[in-house]
Amino acid sequence: MFSLGGNMAINVLNKIKLKLCEDIFFSASLLAVIITSFFNIPRIDYIDFKVIACLFELMIIIKVFEEYSLLSYISVAILNSCKNQRILTQVLCLISFVFSMLLTNDVSLLTVLPIMVLISQKSDFNIIIPSVMVTISANLGSSATPMGNPQNLYIFSFFKLNAKSFFNFSLPICIISLILIILISFIIKPKQINCDMSCIKIVEKKKISIFSILFVLIILSVFGMVYYLASLFVVVLITLILNKSTFKKVDYKLLITFICFFIAVGNISNISILKSNLSNITQTMGASYIVSIILSQIISNVPSTILLAPFTKYSYALFCGANIGGLGTPIASLASLISYKIFANEYPQKKKEYLVKFTILNFFFLVVLGTFFYSRM
Repeated sequence: MFSLGGNMAINVLNKIKLKLCEDIFFSASLLAVIITSFFNIPRIDYIDFKVIACLFELMIIIKVFEEYSLLSYISVAILNSCKNQRILTQVLCLISFVFSMLLTNDVSLLTVLPIMVLISQKSDFNIIIPSVMVTISANLGSSATPMGNPQNLYIFSFFKLNAKSFFNFSLPICIISLILIILISFIIKPKQINCDMSCIKIVEKKKISIFSILFVLIILSVFGMVYYLASLFVVVLITLILNKSTFKKVDYKLLITFICFFIAVGNISNISILKSNLSNITQTMGASYIVSIILSQIISNVPSTILLAPFTKYSYALFCGANIGGLGTPIASLASLISYKIFANEYPQKKKEYLVKFTILNFFFLVVLGTFFYSRM
């Protein structure tokens, strides 16, 4: 009996171990929470519930659009307008870049990447490098506006910047980044796309109209024009009425990963010895810039911005460091984590290759842009 119970326990542990190994970022975030909790007691206010709610709502909407063939329809339209893989990559990067300025980098990726996945599944389009390029485009494009990403909004508010000052900060990064993205996109061979996609008919047009209105409602909640809990209530209620099966398709592990990440970062940010040393290492513009980039690689750019802002007077250095620092490691920007999860869910056998190419391209952009803007400090 003991032997049987022991074997069952071992089997359960092995299954848990296998599941954890399958998702390295989920495992890492969970481990980070456990370790950092020894140094600081976790608090519920570390979790950005608005981000979690918006992610959950967007996942619902995207899954509904997939089910009703709207994304397939858009995919065919994009494919028909692009002659080869290079042009397709450039078009998708440009869409991601512009969307991120207006809708935030998270929303941009949650909108564009599922379309890329559908295109890849229905053609011979190799998605790995293009998906990395689209992620980089979303992160850099979001630097253009205050609402493009949370760190911009925080810097804009904390340092009481006016529009002229902000765009003096953002436009050089935006323009140079876009030029670099276009140049690097030429590594994609102009190979003809062999497509298997026949004419797509949109189904449930009335429901698509309703969920499109919900999509606009979510965007308004992102900008703070609608209370996020009100938006969440409406989206959940209407989805329950019209398409409750969608809830089974949501990536809840990604939401838990974000929650763990917020708690771990909150713990790290409140370690007293770390906070006491920050004012000493951000005395110059160059130092503030470098520290912001380095810290972003470890705890991501939004928490690093919130952590450093009270200790530096150099708003320009912090702005550049946070936005350029979103490149590099997959956790440097939470948008990059979303991108990885979407890719890994669809192509689990290719996720190691994705991470290798993600790292190479991201650090290339980080070094080039980081060095260029350091010379302006």
